[in-house]
Amino acid sequence: MNSTSMIDSPTTIKKVAVIGAGMMGAGIAAQAANGGAEVLLLDIVSTDGDAENRSQIAQGALDRLLKAGCTGGLMHPTVAERIQVGNIDDDLHRLSDYDWIVEVIVERLDIKQALFHRIAKVRREDAIVSSNTSTIPLMTLIEGLPEDFRQHFVITHYFNPPRYMRLVEVVKGDNTLSEVVDRVTQFNDQHMGKTVIDCADRPGFIGNRLGVFWLQVALQEAIKLNLRVEEADAIMKVCGFPSTGIFGLWDLVGIDLMPSVTQSLGTLLPEHDDFAPYAKTVKTVQGMIDKGYYGRKGAVCQGFYRQLKDDNGATIKEVIDLDRLDYRAPQPSTLVSTQLQPGQLAELLTSNDKGGKYAWRVLSQVLHYATKLIPDVATDVAAFDQAMTLGYNWSWGPFEMIDRLGASAFIDRLIADDIQPSPFLQAIKQRPIYGYQEQQLVTLNERGDYRLVKTAEGILSLADIKRRPALQQYSKLSLWDLGDDVWCVEFTGKVPVLSNALLDQIAATLEQAISLQKALVFYNEGPVFAAGADLNEFLSFIDQPQQLQAYIEKGQALFQALRTAPIPTVGAVSGKALGGGLELLLHCQSIQAHADIAVGLVETQVGIVPGWGGCKEMLLRSAERVGVDQAIAHCFDLIRSSKITRSAEEAQQLGFLRPTDGISMNLGRLLFDAKQTALSLRSRSPLSRREPPPLAAVTTVNHDVEGYQATLESTLLTLLSQAEKEHWYQHFFHYEHDTNQTLSQIPEAKARMTHLLSTGRPLKN
Repeated sequence: MNSTSMIDSPTTIKKVAVIGAGMMGAGIAAQAANGGAEVLLLDIVSTDGDAENRSQIAQGALDRLLKAGCTGGLMHPTVAERIQVGNIDDDLHRLSDYDWIVEVIVERLDIKQALFHRIAKVRREDAIVSSNTSTIPLMTLIEGLPEDFRQHFVITHYFNPPRYMRLVEVVKGDNTLSEVVDRVTQFNDQHMGKTVIDCADRPGFIGNRLGVFWLQVALQEAIKLNLRVEEADAIMKVCGFPSTGIFGLWDLVGIDLMPSVTQSLGTLLPEHDDFAPYAKTVKTVQGMIDKGYYGRKGAVCQGFYRQLKDDNGATIKEVIDLDRLDYRAPQPSTLVSTQLQPGQLAELLTSNDKGGKYAWRVLSQVLHYATKLIPDVATDVAAFDQAMTLGYNWSWGPFEMIDRLGASAFIDRLIADDIQPSPFLQAIKQRPIYGYQEQQLVTLNERGDYRLVKTAEGILSLADIKRRPALQQYSKLSLWDLGDDVWCVEFTGKVPVLSNALLDQIAATLEQAISLQKALVFYNEGPVFAAGADLNEFLSFIDQPQQLQAYIEKGQALFQALRTAPIPTVGAVSGKALGGGLELLLHCQSIQAHADIAVGLVETQVGIVPGWGGCKEMLLRSAERVGVDQAIAHCFDLIRSSKITRSAEEAQQLGFLRPTDGISMNLGRLLFDAKQTALSLRSRSPLSRREPPPLAAVTTVNHDVEGYQATLESTLLTLLSQAEKEHWYQHFFHYEHDTNQTLSQIPEAKARMTHLLSTGRPLKN
């Protein structure tokens, strides 16, 4: 990974061994390999199949990772080349060559300790050992082990799936050396892309202690209030909990697994803990387990929800009746509270219907419970909020939710319900938990004092930058000062599209930046960097050729100006960048990408081809990636299929990213890395303007032979074949423009555009 904020030193972890090749262990191994480490994946000896293939369990896990392609644990199949497999009987001695050994086996103390004693005999003296447990206390795990082992032992608790869940909880013991924690933190942060939360050695740490409590409270209170499944889930979504709702999440976790999780956690907690009344398995859950309704698993895949196919193959969604435990069709809710938008917490809690009562019963207990865990489980309020937003996909953490409700109003309502506020709530004296002092984020602690929220070096948040006034605020764009003569261009809106207005605003910003010699970083913290051209505008121009021509030429001129600007232009991309959004990135002088990006030139889905230089730039990159002989065929295949990548590694392998472009594993480092790239571009020589050579003619390609797709692909191939000519690069904007003017007049192209706008799905006609 090419991240400018990465720190490499002799103590940097470079080789990781993972013991336990189940779903979690294989996922951790894959993410370590994604981050550049050499990985050894071990499991027990296989008792099935060929006696000579004793490592079949670990090998099977690697095979499943490869089968999942770029959407599974591996960011690209080539990453598997960094993973070796083995078994703990034949290969445990190989651990002596590894910097960090991660245990991810069954949650049984006796088995874990037996393994640790074996590891202690073969590990290198400076090697770190960690456990992925979330239920067994650290001091219990290392009891009876050598002092040197204890000094190099931590708990590293990941969330599933490890590639996509950005949280890891780290627990150190009384004997753990500080440099051990530093090394684990650095590798997880910079190479595995994790936000590292320090937790005390307490049952469940933060994420599962609070998350499992919420799962139990929300389910049991819904049953007590006789809410339907879909009603309860709708209320939980208004609260800002995951879009699955509470019952959908139970299905995802596994209904049959939850009783053992709650029982294990309940036995570790004091009898007076708030968790105790909710630790039991309620009749509804037990009844579902008895019927084999386990959630999204097994042959049937049914839990609180299930999906069936009717005689015509159409999907039918059903939901369980919590009283009768049989299935029925979902019913629309008549509760006013379910019609609220996510985040309308104050309005929700003032609703007089069952939904409002349910929300208060859940939030009052869950948020109050979180305040009771300060400072025993962790001393940092922000750690709790990060743990729940990153580990459980809450929109806001518990303390952020208290602030959204108003700390004073929350405390007053607790008192009105004869609930004694926790010591933390008493200490804050009804003040906001979060605040700003001298433009720096602070939070209240258990003593009622505001203290600075610390961030790791190399983490730069646009939210922090936004505490200062914007340099410029347009209707579609905001401009922010990152310092050091670097500006950040943020596209506003949930799904930014490159409309005429936005193109004009980018052009004005570029002109201003050039006049003041400011570097530009294009960045957006939302799930979509940019979705491409404004399709509604494009459709409106189809019958007005001059306006369509002006729109295409405006984008071409702007993107060319970005490429040739006398100032650094850097695209910092996370989430999705499709169509014109990717074309903008391709014309930036450098790209810094988050490791999990989805990019692609998808214009054929709407009946046209990339027209703002996407064909031109991908031909150039294809030539660099696969050579001039294969460049046209490679580019043709990417564009005709509307290929969308599933990772930055895949984007680099396909040529969307150049080898010189950067990849940030940690999303929180992306903006900082992009800024550093912009600063480094200042010291480089101006970009070469040398004309690329003609590309070799295509001999054979596979393409559709029926319908409009055949016409479109034939036209695309003719366009790309213009690169066989001398000086093709300087004329390619003109070729793209003429091609799209022609295609846009074909009725089938318009049909694709209108279908995508009306249904959200592409039409292949």
